[in-house]
Amino acid sequence: MDYREIVRDALTYTRQGVFERGSRWAHLILAVILLSIPMNGYIMRIYRGETPAPEVDRWGRLCIDGLKLMIVGLIWSIPILVIWTVTYGSLVRAILSGNLHSPAFTHWTPNMGLVLLMYLFEIAIGILLPVASIRFARSNRFAEAFNFRAIVDHIGRIGWIGYILGLIIVAILVAVPIMAVVGIFVLLGIMTGLITGFSLAAIRGTIIIAVLAILLISPIFVVFQARYWTRLYDSAAPAAE
Repeated sequence: MDYREIVRDALTYTRQGVFERGSRWAHLILAVILLSIPMNGYIMRIYRGETPAPEVDRWGRLCIDGLKLMIVGLIWSIPILVIWTVTYGSLVRAILSGNLHSPAFTHWTPNMGLVLLMYLFEIAIGILLPVASIRFARSNRFAEAFNFRAIVDHIGRIGWIGYILGLIIVAILVAVPIMAVVGIFVLLGIMTGLITGFSLAAIRGTIIIAVLAILLISPIFVVFQARYWTRLYDSAAPAAE
């Protein structure tokens, strides 16, 4: 698999679709502000293979598609939510009740078996969900988002090792710049605090600037990752007759 070509294509797609289209970039920022619902609808258009990057229009359809994609992700997350509730439910109830001296709080210890199981589910869902989401986007059928056999077969035609390596590559390409930006603003916040004696107004201003910066760059990474996943999905060998 030519990962360099996939990355180059995703970068070109993002540059032409976001960097070189200021109005589209502004619309995508608005789509993120609106609880990311229309942004998820825009991702659906990318998953369907629209080239070049589609316009940010028909907002009603974007919202409907975005809600559908969010429902797919939520359903896939149910096992994690169930395990999390069983593991941390008593602790959360004790905290919410304000009874911090109850045995449920003072003697609480996590069930490491359940914690490990939750992490295993997170890894498995992280591997399967991109293919499930693209299948849903292209068929517009909820059943296809949970067609486990077809999803596994598609990944097999990509190649399990190549597919997982591809997911790791895009995770690094997205996570490292975001962590760098967050680190910069953390350092900026600390420096501002030291200079101003940790003035509440100065810290609040730093937080506002950081939020605005994240809003500004988030469409870039979202579009890049969606296009990358789409190209990875389309790299599968043809299905056997």
